Amino acid sequence: MESNEENEAVLAAVNPLLGCGIFVFLRMPDSWRILKSPEPPECHALGKETVKGGFRWVTSGFTHALLLNQEKNQAYPLFVEVREFRNDFQPLEFIKKRFKKLDKKGEVVERKQSYVGGHEAQYAIWMSRKKMFLRRKNVTLAHLECVTYCNFTKRLLLFRISSSHVENFMEDVEKILSIMSSVSCHT
Repeated sequence: MESNEENEAVLAAVNPLLGCGIFVFLRMPDSWRILKSPEPPECHALGKETVKGGFRWVTSGFTHALLLNQEKNQAYPLFVEVREFRNDFQPLEFIKKRFKKLDKKGEVVERKQSYVGGHEAQYAIWMSRKKMFLRRKNVTLAHLECVTYCNFTKRLLLFRISSSHVENFMEDVEKILSIMSSVSCHT
């Protein structure tokens, strides 16, 4: 039985010189969690303005985390990259080029538009085959990539999830997309 309660998670980085930087805030169903990845976040630049709460937005950098579905005991590696753009036209070109690359990488199963943090976003779900480290056979991987541009903070947000547990992943895609749509990328 699934609960309707939600919890809030934050993807952040602490830089000894720059201070606390927030990539995004996420609202997730109660049965989902964000776990820290052993790989530390990279924060290259923070926004100039301090936001209510004493933090600044990460304007350049990336982070890794694990998106955990506790009901299935299934974790999905989540990668979030943030890039700053000076005008509103450059990110649109970046998104267009990024999805052309995705079309070449593997078999695109679905490609649609949605909303992330109140902004128009594009996402693609595709399959690929890859030889995994220490395995003899090729493994099928399912991927979800979602890209949006926040015109308030002038940041492009790229979310990527890949999983070799294709069936579980495809069952959880709708939940993952609802988590992505709940992102807070500006205040």
